Amino acid sequence: MSKLSQPKPRFKPGDHIVVTGPGIHRDKDGLVIEIIEPRSGDLVYRYRVRFADGKLATFFGFELEVRSMMP
Repeated sequence: MSKLSQPKPRFKPGDHIVVTGPGIHRDKDGLVIEIIEPRSGDLVYRYRVRFADGKLATFFGFELEVRSMMP
């Protein structure tokens, strides 16, 4: 039986993101501060995000996009 390779995280701490998923944080900018390792068997990373007002929230990768920084 071969061991499944775990996917790599989409984001890393320090990435500037925008929330694209539904909810109260939609279209808000934030900063990834932590990667939460996949739970037993689900292979899905979660990302802890801090917003400018200091609030924290946790998201799945598909709910976030990297925010393009202007030059």
